Amino acid sequence: MALTLAIMAGCESVIEESPSYEESSIVHVGDPAPPFEICSIDGDTLVMPMQRATLLILFSHTCSDCQHLMTDLQQSIGDGEHSYNIMAISRGGTQQELEAFRNEYELRFPIAADVDKSIYSMYATMYVPRCYVVDQQGIVRFVTFEYEAGDVDRLLAELSKFIK
Repeated sequence: MALTLAIMAGCESVIEESPSYEESSIVHVGDPAPPFEICSIDGDTLVMPMQRATLLILFSHTCSDCQHLMTDLQQSIGDGEHSYNIMAISRGGTQQELEAFRNEYELRFPIAADVDKSIYSMYATMYVPRCYVVDQQGIVRFVTFEYEAGDVDRLLAELSKFIK
């Protein structure tokens, strides 16, 4: 009986309520996108802001929602030329892990590893995927959290509003 009470007491002390998506967000619609520069796994420099409308995806290569988002996005944009500027920044992960992730899901847009999570921490404190549509002036115009069916269509529609 004492053991059971100790376990119950121990569990009660561990239970915490997680913050909402809003509470874990640092950047909101209407805010300037925090600036950064990072090298992609292909050696290209990715810069925010870009003076070009951009879909910024903050993700984790181990997250199943992120995997669904990325494959759905790649299917939507296809392999050909498109007018979308997309960059995906992984919260953690190594160069090798992200290369394997990209190859497994046949992704064709730039991906970079935010190894120390310094970029991610400018935007949020927890939860992935997070997607930000950033206009040409570097202002966040649309945000999604997690991933639901239809998000890719909404993201590309919002991004298209700022493509000239």
